Amino acid sequence: MAIIREECRIENLYIIDTGQFNLPSLTSVFCLFDGERALLLDAGTSDNTDAILQSLTGFGIPHKKLIGVLPSHYHFDHGGGSSALWQRMREINPDFRIYTTALTKRKLMDGTSHLRGAASTFGRFVGTMEPAPDDAFILLEPDSFLPLEFNDGSRIKLLHTPGHTPDHCSPAVMKDGRCVFCFAAEACGTMYTSRVILTTPSSMPPNFCFADYMKSFEKVRAIHPEMLGLCHFGVITGDDIVTFFDEHLTFMINLRNGIAGAFKENQSTSHVMNATEHLWENRIDSGFHNIKGSELFFGNLRLALTYGIMVDLGLREPKYEERFSLK
Repeated sequence: MAIIREECRIENLYIIDTGQFNLPSLTSVFCLFDGERALLLDAGTSDNTDAILQSLTGFGIPHKKLIGVLPSHYHFDHGGGSSALWQRMREINPDFRIYTTALTKRKLMDGTSHLRGAASTFGRFVGTMEPAPDDAFILLEPDSFLPLEFNDGSRIKLLHTPGHTPDHCSPAVMKDGRCVFCFAAEACGTMYTSRVILTTPSSMPPNFCFADYMKSFEKVRAIHPEMLGLCHFGVITGDDIVTFFDEHLTFMINLRNGIAGAFKENQSTSHVMNATEHLWENRIDSGFHNIKGSELFFGNLRLALTYGIMVDLGLREPKYEERFSLK
């Protein structure tokens, strides 16, 4: 059992640190490579393309063997770099494609309002989301298998896991009836700790939906992944996965109840933030505090995640991007 929060290789799975927001070990991209074909899970932002390709080179993975990217959802820091990556790759490997659902494609093609809202929290780090042509995509049905098989016989099932966003999916690598790896992305929260399992929410506004999120949480837990991958950051294995699930379930219930209770006392956002601050204790590794800009980043992040729960509870209205449905 382990908590892995650094770039490394685990058999055919490669953990890539995008260096997003100029902070190490903050945002993961994963690569599956069987020696013949490589597939990325998530693309980071449009500004992360160089870092991702450099990491592939460092791992000895030829860029010409990269066949595509599978974004977990449309957000700027995970799917937002898909078009930029396709633009870079089309001359290296013309068969490179963006594997995704019709809903994620629709959101990737028009990221204007999303980027406006994201910039209010993350400033200059959001990158761009230029639309890609239709032939850049291979469209998939939610909960279907990708039309490819790796040399070891494994296949990827695109678990539909809405809640963080309606289009959110969690690619699960299946082999011999087992889930050997699930990229939960943001379906089960995130983690910024290395030695102890203390989770954080992924309740970004405006599309976070607690009811859907908890159903997706249970959906991922029910497939009993042998390794669990997180957008923020790394891989959890063995018994630590059970600990992670149990801790996150308790935390999400306590946080949501804490926000609702604080709002009843005083409807100001500052009061809600102050009243729930204790729930965040020790949930950010102390090592981050020594990095310039980290205090502002995590402060803005906690505010956004709190606001997302308030929007879902009907206590606030979305500011920039409208909530959208699966239709």
